[in-house]
Amino acid sequence: MSDVNPDSERIVLEHLRDQIVSGKLKASTKLPSERALCQTLGVSRGYVRKALAKLEHYGLIRTLPQRGTIVAGLGSKAISGLIASIGSLDEDFGPVELFEIRALLETFAARKAAERAGADDITEILKWHSEFRIRADAGQRGLEEDHLFHLAIARASGNPVCLALTSYFTPQIISLNADYAESDPDRFRRTFAEHDAIVRAILAGDPDVSAEAMRSHMEEAWKRRLPERSPR
Repeated sequence: MSDVNPDSERIVLEHLRDQIVSGKLKASTKLPSERALCQTLGVSRGYVRKALAKLEHYGLIRTLPQRGTIVAGLGSKAISGLIASIGSLDEDFGPVELFEIRALLETFAARKAAERAGADDITEILKWHSEFRIRADAGQRGLEEDHLFHLAIARASGNPVCLALTSYFTPQIISLNADYAESDPDRFRRTFAEHDAIVRAILAGDPDVSAEAMRSHMEEAWKRRLPERSPR
């Protein structure tokens, strides 16, 4: 079946939401087959599978041996709200919203990394800190090294949710930065100095200083990219 509708996955999600909210699909009842959903909604099986995988990932449906896929035991209102949120996860977010949430997560990650980082975590942080310095000294951007440095800190936080969320929005941050025309030749060395303050605080095991160093770094990044919308 040919499917040229870019909103096909959303169609599946909204259909299942409506079925659950209306009571046609209740908790513990079996979902229609993939083939039936394809025929009902006029979308390809690939989009149906993608929507179902997303719903299962977030615990809204469950696949049980010899029973098939069933609706989770959540209230219809909760499921409706969650499906609406899940449906927006593939959207491109605005830079202000990205920076707001990134600042919160990165500051949390730096604080927890100072408390929890093990030897392997420190090695990974230092690896990308060093790689970024090489690029900075050469006057190069080092976007990948920069964000791998931040991901290493998120991993060192010991919080898999923090790492997952940071990993989720990192590609959009990279895309935002890639489109930005750099005009300050010394910017990369200043960014390295900001990174260095974070690393030193993590190595010292000082959560407060680590968090403050990251908060300052996030604020400077915000000013560089969105000077007209700097945080208050």
